[in-house]
Amino acid sequence: MQQKSQHPSSHTKQLVSIILINWNGKRFLPECLRSIREQSYPYLELFVIDNASDDGSAELLHTHYRHERLLLNHKNLGYCGGANLGIRKAHGEYILLLNPDIILEANFVEQLVRSAACNPHCGMFSGKLLRFDRQTLDSTGQFLRPDISPLERGYGEKDQGQYERSGPVFSVCGAVAFYRRAMLEEIRLADQYFDEHYFAFYEDLDIGWRAQLCGWQAVYEPTAVAYHYRGGGLNSQSKAAPWFERLPLLPKVSFSSKPLFIQRHVLVNRYLTILKNVSWRDLLVGLPAILRYEMLMWAYVLLIRPALFSTLIDVMRLLPAMLRTRKQIARKTRIVPSEFRRRLHSLST
Repeated sequence: MQQKSQHPSSHTKQLVSIILINWNGKRFLPECLRSIREQSYPYLELFVIDNASDDGSAELLHTHYRHERLLLNHKNLGYCGGANLGIRKAHGEYILLLNPDIILEANFVEQLVRSAACNPHCGMFSGKLLRFDRQTLDSTGQFLRPDISPLERGYGEKDQGQYERSGPVFSVCGAVAFYRRAMLEEIRLADQYFDEHYFAFYEDLDIGWRAQLCGWQAVYEPTAVAYHYRGGGLNSQSKAAPWFERLPLLPKVSFSSKPLFIQRHVLVNRYLTILKNVSWRDLLVGLPAILRYEMLMWAYVLLIRPALFSTLIDVMRLLPAMLRTRKQIARKTRIVPSEFRRRLHSLST
């Protein structure tokens, strides 16, 4: 991507590395890439990571976007592996990770660079994420529920101006995540920024959690607007039982409507996140909410998806590695548990 000739307003002239992670998102790529090229912020570099797509994505990129930095993987490294590859190649002081089913408003990057300049204590930045209908909210920042599941604030709500104030959030949605490079380097574990045991899903909550433990914060900036199809690179949805999907206690981002391979990653990665990041005291305090979530989840597994019982084997196999990672995270932690709890309590959805 060529740098544009116009100059940004006086805030900064820092390079932003955009890393587009694609898997079977061919139909979304032209609009996503067009929105990147039309950004008002001129200091950009773009890397397109293709995770062994079989929908013709690689051919499209070779034919029409050969001037971009293309990294074509021979196997699917997942979101985490693709993101890590791109971050290692990138030179920017800021990193913007994108899924292909994202369209950015022209001033998206500029607004987040401006926010970063005004919030030096923040390492994660969320814009306002809407669905493709331009009316339904997808995320206005990520929060942590008491049951240790992520909450995308505003998910599924009609946008009526209820989230027009910037403010702190816990983490940011991985579909369009803007990070400060200094934060990523500080929380990096060995050569991995994102934990590649996750492959995909829950990784945005995990990296946000680790960043918070290191003293970094996250902020929501409503003037940075993007549009998300959600699930654009995924196969068709599963046919889950309607009665279970209508249970009022289930999270708004319905687990039961996801394909089996996504459910497997979500379930395993939930436990990996708990094993790595939750203090024993916080685990005990949150036990009622956690048990309520687990009872619902495993009732669903028992009655609808017994194939998911095998995820427990995956968790046990990864247990030694997660306990080692837990120790590494503890060594990097900069805030005491009471400060972490204070931060959580101060965050309001």
